[in-house]
Amino acid sequence: MKLSRAPGLRVFVLVALSLVIGGNTYAAKSGNAAKLTEKRDVVITRTFDAPVEQVWKAWTEPEFVMRWWGPTGFTSPSCKIDFRVGGKYLFHMRAPKDFQGGQDFYTAGVYTKIVALKLIEFTQGLADKAGKPIDPGSMGMPPDFPKEIPSSLSFKRVGSKTELTVTEYGWTVGQMRDLSESGMNECLDKLAAVLSKR
Repeated sequence: MKLSRAPGLRVFVLVALSLVIGGNTYAAKSGNAAKLTEKRDVVITRTFDAPVEQVWKAWTEPEFVMRWWGPTGFTSPSCKIDFRVGGKYLFHMRAPKDFQGGQDFYTAGVYTKIVALKLIEFTQGLADKAGKPIDPGSMGMPPDFPKEIPSSLSFKRVGSKTELTVTEYGWTVGQMRDLSESGMNECLDKLAAVLSKR
């Protein structure tokens, strides 16, 4: 496994933010059991002022990923990635000291499909620092927080720019899904800033 840190999308962001909100709070506020079964994917499309080769590297090269991974104020101190179909990754995100005391969060998964410069499909879920899956409930996550999230990154060349679509499949409609979407948007803002300097 190479040291890296790639597409462990918003799960870790959700983890950090949801710990502040508190899993049981969401369940109590929803008050509607039917909502727990309604699903809606997180889909975010951005156009970056960079060639597709650069945006691809931003997701597949550890040193590059570590420069932008995590929402505003978070850092990515380390990451491991075995970038091949069936290969595993482990993303490490650290909260600011004034947020959860600088707590570390880990997301891990497996690459399920790779089409060079076009598509990366993978799974993601909460993990410990060794990459072992963690039951979201044991971290205080609400019952609708998935143990595993199928995800994809789609890359499209648009002249000298790149259109990227990030998709996380099967989120239950509610606060956790919304936090995941918000966290990924902040990650992509940071990516855009990094790409603009290259």
